[in-house]
Amino acid sequence: MMGDLTNHFGDDASLDEPTTHSILAFLKKNSAENSTHQASLKILKSLKDKNSTIAITKTPYWIKKHKELEQDIFASNEVKSKANCQACHQEIQNGLLENDLIKVPKIKKG
Repeated sequence: MMGDLTNHFGDDASLDEPTTHSILAFLKKNSAENSTHQASLKILKSLKDKNSTIAITKTPYWIKKHKELEQDIFASNEVKSKANCQACHQEIQNGLLENDLIKVPKIKKG
């Protein structure tokens, strides 16, 4: 994820060295490998090659958990992309992914 910031998903996200080290330390401390959260453990377990997948939305666990949603919801004005977890998981910033905290927005059709 941090290996080639000059081409970070098509953008130049280059950072100075102290900022890079600070972000790397945060990412390592909060990675699935160091988490006790059930969802993190399930995501990690679903990966065949733990070094090849950097987008949570590409993991087998994420795909399985979101397969029943209409895929156009991710392009809706309410959600905008698969990367916008907070659109439905309103407490994700606190590490909470419990089912009773999920609120899938109603999208306007037509």
